[in-house]
Amino acid sequence: MQRLNLSGGTYQMPALSVSAQRCLNLYPEPVPQVSGEPCPVVYYPTPGLAPLVTLSGTIRCLYQTTQGDMIAVAGAQVVRVYKDGSVTHIGTISGGATPVRMADNGTTLFIVDGAGGNGWYCALPALIGRGDYGAITRIVDDAFYGSPTIALLDTFFLFVNPDTSNWYTSPAQFADEATTPFDALYVASSSTAQGTIVAIAVVGQVIWLFTRNQVEFWYDSGASDFPFQRQQGVTVETGCVAPYAVCTLGTTAQTPNGGVIWLGKDRSGYSRVYLGQLSAAKPISTFPIDAALQAQGDLTEAVASTYQQSGHLFYVLTIPGASSSWVYDVTTDLWHERCALDASGNEAQIRPFCFGEAYGVVFAGDYENGTIYRVSPDIQDDAGRPIKRQRAFPHLLTNGARGIHRQFCLDMQGGAGQSISVDWSDDRGGSYGAVQSLTLAPAGSAWPTIWRLGMARDRVYRLTWTAPGPTALMGAFVQIDGARS
Repeated sequence: MQRLNLSGGTYQMPALSVSAQRCLNLYPEPVPQVSGEPCPVVYYPTPGLAPLVTLSGTIRCLYQTTQGDMIAVAGAQVVRVYKDGSVTHIGTISGGATPVRMADNGTTLFIVDGAGGNGWYCALPALIGRGDYGAITRIVDDAFYGSPTIALLDTFFLFVNPDTSNWYTSPAQFADEATTPFDALYVASSSTAQGTIVAIAVVGQVIWLFTRNQVEFWYDSGASDFPFQRQQGVTVETGCVAPYAVCTLGTTAQTPNGGVIWLGKDRSGYSRVYLGQLSAAKPISTFPIDAALQAQGDLTEAVASTYQQSGHLFYVLTIPGASSSWVYDVTTDLWHERCALDASGNEAQIRPFCFGEAYGVVFAGDYENGTIYRVSPDIQDDAGRPIKRQRAFPHLLTNGARGIHRQFCLDMQGGAGQSISVDWSDDRGGSYGAVQSLTLAPAGSAWPTIWRLGMARDRVYRLTWTAPGPTALMGAFVQIDGARS
């Protein structure tokens, strides 16, 4: 029999007759071929969600402090979240559902929500892992203008003046506005793009300043009048579409010195996803994902988070209201889709609005109901609802003649005897026929098989399942005999 391998992430072209490979709620992991293993890639289920605690208001941000605590903003509440789901109330900020961003300099936590003039801060506990947080205080300093995003470099908090071409900083080691007031002269402008600054991020010792059509680079020069200076002659010729889709990355094989990932566009085209390191960047979204994103229209409200689990660093990009989130695995350079299911079983927006990690646990915050979840591969459902998993295979062609599909044998390991639905398309991925079921053996020693599958010139097989349980999809075997027509 012919082995039918799966070799990459999701890749659904606008012309499905070219490629109809959907990879939903499964992430691919390449298998080292030097070991002589039988398949190039194995597909594992994305993690499930278990409710940990429910707060009032939308979860707007999850942030791990430099001391290791998990801080959450739910509506107007700012709380400290513990591993067991208990919380301690710290204070309040302005309410709403827009994203919030946080940073700390080791002694002070700073919060921004994007609205002009809005900013809050509090003291971190004096003892790491112990002690109380200070009161949440709204900053009223005239030299603070608000910001959609926040970054930190050499104990300076870095901000964007909303809807202007200016950015500004706090004093070094900001503690409170009484003892360390903002300096009205600590302001700079985008000097090359001359456009609205959308977001700011720090990678290593380099400031990435995102305008609508370009990225500038700045560094800490130590000057007395303004501590930062632009790197002359270096820019990235693409801008930023959505401030809340900018995420910094840690060290991976792809980003050995860290990096930044964002949803951007240049003057000549539509939005794409870019990955930046040092002072260079490249597009990483594939043509089909570019087409899917650009079909959404306005992407300014897009949000993204990163988290690392089982050695994979995931960038989760969500367009509010869209039924699919696009997930880039920085570790493997492969994409997949994620979705939830609504009460009617239809695909819907994933529950997480943001991710965060602390205490050796990955947390996620719900976009709608104020629930904070624990995220784990050991959890097999979305807070009680099933997870739909799907993988479509490459096109099987028989040189223009019809082929007799005599046998389809699934190469898949299951731990709970799951039922797997198999259907296929004989019109080049346009539509799919009746579903047949295969049952995985709990021990993984059986080879589930379907016989006498008809004839086709071009066939696309597809697997779908919602049954819980650990699985590993390696591919399939197919026996096709040629026909005379």
